[in-house]
Amino acid sequence: MRSKLFFLGVFVFLQFCKEDEKPKEDISRMTITGLELATTPTPGGRLQASTTWTHTYPSEIAMVFREIQSGKTHELRINPNEFTTPYSIELPYGSYTYEGKSAESNTGSAFLPITLKGEFQISTPTSSLIAKAFASHGLLTFSKRNLANPPNLTGSTFFEKSGFYYSYVPRSGISKVEMTFTSGKKIRIPVSSLPFTHNQFQFRLAGDSDPDTFLPKDFSINQRNFTLSAQGYPTELISYAQVELPSSQRETSGLAWIQGKLFSINDGGNPAEIYELNPQTGAVNRVIRVEGTSNEDWEDLATSSTHLFIGDFGNNAGNRTNLRILKIPIQGLLSQNSVHADLIEFSYPDQVQFNPGVNAHNFDCEAIAFANGQLHLFSKNWQDNRTKHYTLPESPGKYVANLVGNVDTQGLITAADISADGKNLVLLGYENSGILSRSFIWTFPSFGVANIGSTEGYRFFLGSPANLGQTEGIVFMNSPETKISGEGISLGGVNVPPKLFELDLHGIFIP
Repeated sequence: MRSKLFFLGVFVFLQFCKEDEKPKEDISRMTITGLELATTPTPGGRLQASTTWTHTYPSEIAMVFREIQSGKTHELRINPNEFTTPYSIELPYGSYTYEGKSAESNTGSAFLPITLKGEFQISTPTSSLIAKAFASHGLLTFSKRNLANPPNLTGSTFFEKSGFYYSYVPRSGISKVEMTFTSGKKIRIPVSSLPFTHNQFQFRLAGDSDPDTFLPKDFSINQRNFTLSAQGYPTELISYAQVELPSSQRETSGLAWIQGKLFSINDGGNPAEIYELNPQTGAVNRVIRVEGTSNEDWEDLATSSTHLFIGDFGNNAGNRTNLRILKIPIQGLLSQNSVHADLIEFSYPDQVQFNPGVNAHNFDCEAIAFANGQLHLFSKNWQDNRTKHYTLPESPGKYVANLVGNVDTQGLITAADISADGKNLVLLGYENSGILSRSFIWTFPSFGVANIGSTEGYRFFLGSPANLGQTEGIVFMNSPETKISGEGISLGGVNVPPKLFELDLHGIFIP
């Protein structure tokens, strides 16, 4: 009996003396209460939620929580569009990172692809988290008003929402969006997509209600509102790929595109030189000297398949009696650093007075183009803001120009070019309104070297010389895309450097 009591005592003793079990681990209930877009993965890099455009996210994202000390992971699936129902997960106390990523596409998307990423600590029984989200896509939106169908962007799809066509598109350089208006007219505009940027476009007819306004709270806003003319086109176009030209090109006054190379000249009083420019950067690649002549007032360039023509016919005072065009073989221009020119000399058939005063007459000229074996000149009328259309033979000699017709261009014409097939004419110029002037182009899609006054033209504004310089040169590269140069000027006390940029006339000129 005593032995039994002894063993029972030992057993009880051992049970009480057994090592205490490890206390249960502290657990917190973590609740995801919302999503916060951020511009960069750094503290303080966030923007407030938008009140004018509600982003659509993918319907499900798997959030992976990683314990920093142990590396152990936990997963929670959430719908980032909906937080009225809590998303909760039990996690041990400690320090964590979290990640989650939606599928991305190289084309347009109906939802904004996002990446969730951040860090946090848990030290209480309950906790909450607003997940930080980052995006690599931008947003394009177009008001459906006055558009016949969704815009067309190669490789992207546009979706419909609240009276807009929209698409989330990845970061890109310049892309071209084509659109067709209810008038049947078409244009193509350049867009550049950047993360956290909302490019928004609206096209209005006269009498339409005010445009919708977007506030830059999620994405920064680049909003453009266009007015449609009675002809069905926007009254302005968007230039792109703008670069500054070097100071040696401050008085750039004409452009030529020859076998994939870009050439320019400066106007009167500068050296008798032609400059080959880098088409992308505007840097001077080469200088070609024109021997045996001077630059009295070079104003524009034109090309045939065999020759370059320099219009030395600037005539601000209206008193020149030595108007001429220099004719230079292209073969020499491409292979030599000095060339010689033949002369085409001419006079105007309708000029009888040669002392009218500076900028007080209609016999200045800064625009020349070549088509169908003829040179086409377009005057810069200081008096009436019209332009007269003259023609000349391309052969060296002395001529009286042939006056073909005239048109009211409502400004001063500074450059011209005709597409290689001779069908399409473009005139470049600016309003004669001082500091309030705007640069513009006139397009004549059915020119066909006819009388300019007998063909329909469309005028488009390009912007202020304060941004573009004084627009002086234009040339078709691969029609309907053009290069334009702007002379450096001082405007309102601001020094504007010379510029080079591009303009797409797709739709206006059918390629």
